[in-house]
Amino acid sequence: MYDLIIIGMGPGGFEATLLSLRKKLNIAIVEQSKIGGNCLNRACIPTKYFWTGAHQISKMSILKEYGILADKFEIDFSKGFEGKEKAITFLRKSLSMLLKSKKVPVYKGYGRIIDKNKVEVKKNDGTVEIIEGKNILISTGSIPISVGGLTPDGENILTTEDILENMNTLPEEIAVIGGGVAGCELGYVLSKYGVKVHIIELMDRLLPSKEISSEISKYLLRKFKQNKINVYLNTTVKQHFINDEKIKVELSDGNILNVDKILLTVGRKPNSDIDEIGIEKDDKGFIKVNKKMQTNFENIYACGDVVNSPMLAYVASYEAKIAVKNILGKEEEVNYDLIPYVIFFANEIATVGISEDEAKKSGLDIVTGYYPFTYNEKAVDEHENDGFVKLIFDKETKKILGGSIVGTGASEMIHLIQLFIKEKYTAEKIHDFIYFHPSLSEIFIYATYDVVEGKLF
Repeated sequence: MYDLIIIGMGPGGFEATLLSLRKKLNIAIVEQSKIGGNCLNRACIPTKYFWTGAHQISKMSILKEYGILADKFEIDFSKGFEGKEKAITFLRKSLSMLLKSKKVPVYKGYGRIIDKNKVEVKKNDGTVEIIEGKNILISTGSIPISVGGLTPDGENILTTEDILENMNTLPEEIAVIGGGVAGCELGYVLSKYGVKVHIIELMDRLLPSKEISSEISKYLLRKFKQNKINVYLNTTVKQHFINDEKIKVELSDGNILNVDKILLTVGRKPNSDIDEIGIEKDDKGFIKVNKKMQTNFENIYACGDVVNSPMLAYVASYEAKIAVKNILGKEEEVNYDLIPYVIFFANEIATVGISEDEAKKSGLDIVTGYYPFTYNEKAVDEHENDGFVKLIFDKETKKILGGSIVGTGASEMIHLIQLFIKEKYTAEKIHDFIYFHPSLSEIFIYATYDVVEGKLF
């Protein structure tokens, strides 16, 4: 009998494996598809790979400012696809080599919990095997959902997984249904690689979530217009017609699009059809867990997209560590207060803590610090001086409550704000910190100046 059976080898399963091996647990892994899960193979990593390519394309026009004359260049997405495959294959092989070196058994097939200590594995070769474990961790992730009669078929109506894992050539024109994170990230990438992009969003703004301020949504909309990405807000797909050459898409606002493909980015649902023993789930199919990540069976845990928490790879990893620590008897609980949210489009967007909109809705008395990248010397050097930093402080104590960064390096610098909040830094403490010059991080000096020393203008 294993100490722990991990079902699903995505970010959660991977993190659970790393900690379990360090703690000398005897583990087994059940994985139906590729090692690394959705994040590595068809989501986070390939998206950021292609975003890097898109960002390099956008930089080509300013190379002459550095004395590099490269006015002519070609874009070949198929070559980019090959590069992406090489990068992902390397990472996947590295993980496989780790498992092999530690002699961790990997059961390739569909795992189903048939008893609180037993998992039935229907292997990909058709055979069935039952394995036993003292504990079980469910980290089976999520799958894309359809909406409004738009059902993915892998040919005309695509999911993000179709785009990122299977397509080595791109259409000329595409309708992206959903203006959330996936829709905005892939919409930008596709546009930079030469696709005419239309983004259709039901709500009144892009990135319609409480973590993202309306100020950032407006900024993003302006940038998309500059990049000739068409955005339709407060709009749905009324109906669509597929013929041999084009897809006719009729929108609720009266617009008619003729595109080559439709890309669905309207969300995901938990891949929670995992048992026959009565593991409790909510009305949306998410597995119910307590703060220790335990299900209603004390030896069965769940993490990641399969539970009702933010659908983020690093949240899955965090939850997996909490689960394993509790298996080891550590008595730890999850805390989601300081989760950073990051989006990649023309610029990086990162937020953590409370947003200005949410602070005002909550009736908090706040003061904000703001500074644009326009005057940051490092950003100017890199021709990346578009964007801003905004910090949210309690008006009386001047302690930081949240912050947003729009601009180059945001995905890295957000961790400084995360630390500031965790350690209850005041604006003065942030301001007086000694930052390297020239650096992007020293923008925090200027974003706190008005709050600490008084306004200049």
